[in-house]
Parts: sequence; structure tokens; C-alpha cells
Amino acid sequence: MIDIDRAQIRFKTRTGHVDAVRDVSLQVQDGEVFALVGESGSGKSTLLRALAGLVPLAGGAMRIDGEDARRRPVRDVQMVFQDPYGSLHPRFTVDRTLREPLAINGIGEQDARIIDALAEVGLGPAYRFRYPHQLSGGQRQRVSIARALIVEPRVLLLDEPTSALDVSVQAEILNLLRRLRDDRKLTMIVVSHNLAVVGFLCQRVAVMRNGEVVEQAGIEAVRARDVKHEYTRRLLEATEGYRRG
Repeated sequence: MIDIDRAQIRFKTRTGHVDAVRDVSLQVQDGEVFALVGESGSGKSTLLRALAGLVPLAGGAMRIDGEDARRRPVRDVQMVFQDPYGSLHPRFTVDRTLREPLAINGIGEQDARIIDALAEVGLGPAYRFRYPHQLSGGQRQRVSIARALIVEPRVLLLDEPTSALDVSVQAEILNLLRRLRDDRKLTMIVVSHNLAVVGFLCQRVAVMRNGEVVEQAGIEAVRARDVKHEYTRRLLEATEGYRRG
């Protein structure tokens, strides 16, 4: 479903340029949930934004189901951003937030679709005419997920979807995403620095460092610590937290 071939992403700076993503190649199968992990600044989110069409490629190619990602309909690939407080327009009701992508894509039966989309993410019709400031962080992220799914995409991109939420709310959102994965058979790419999140949702992992993929592995190999690259080992050790000697 997703084929990234030697992707390069470059940003201009005052002194020249910086290569945020360098020569990255990976494939994600139809219906697979794939993770990009690594420390901040490793290029994970930049690669995700390029797939969503928000960042241009400096080299290489990205294909969705065999077609150039830049030429596919926008509704085919949708993204859920990290910050549920910043990704919703503060002056839009939930209804208007969900109605806008339907209008942009010329999709009818909008009222029924909005009610169904809210129900799918566990929000009743009472939330339809609330504003973001009247919602909790978890409720805002549910609205963000509903907005992404309402146009029925084939690919869902998730950029740190739980990192801005309390731990108890994180579990709710992860369970929601897992259910949506099973119900809709979506292809997903999840960006995270939390390997517990990755282990719960994903089937394969690519580890990024300094704009490059240093290792790819199945989730069972990651759980068993059966990895080859020293950087991946250090990431796994960091997730184990503090242990008394």
C-alpha cells in the first residue's frame, strides 16, 4: 500500500540547508500497522508529513497503492496530529469541524455521517455542537480521529497520537485505535517514541536516527530484544525505565 523509495527531505536554513530525511526506503503492506520510532529530531514526523503532502520531497519517491502519493486524492491519506489542543479550530464547533472535510470532498448525507463518525469514536450526539474548549484532551483527540476517518481514507497517519494525553486517557485512545484498525482494515503508520504504544498497536517497526532508517524489525523481535543495531538496543533499554542495581 505504501512504498517509500530513497526519500530525501531537505529544509533551507540561513547558512545553507539541512537534510531532515536521507535516503529512506520502506514498504507498508495493505492493512498493516507500521511504526516509526526514534528520538526527537530523527525525521519521523517529517517523513509522515511528506506522505500527507504537507512537506515536499527533495529526492526519491512515495507511492500509495502504486500511484505517486502527490497525485492521489487528498481523502485517501489522512493524518491525526500530536496536539489535540492545537489541531482543532477554537471557533469551530465539532459539527463544523467534521462537516468541513465532507464539503471539501463533495460528500453528501453530511448530518448522518457526522453522527456516525462521532459514535464510531465513542462520542454521543450531545458533543456535536460543543467547542474545543468544552472538551477534554481525550475528547479532542477523538474528534481529530473522527475528522480523519469521516472521508473514509485508505491510509491513516498518526503522529504521536497519545503523547499529549494523561496516561489513563492514552489507554482509551489506544484501545480506540486498535478497534478501528480491526474494524476498518486501515493501513496505518504510527510515529512514536514510546515502544509500549508501538507494541500494542503495530506489527513492524522502523527505527530512525539522524534522518535515516537504521533498522527494521517485526514487533515480536522487538519484544524479544532480538535487534541488530546498537542504537535500537539503547532505545529498548531506555523504555525499561529506572531499575535499582
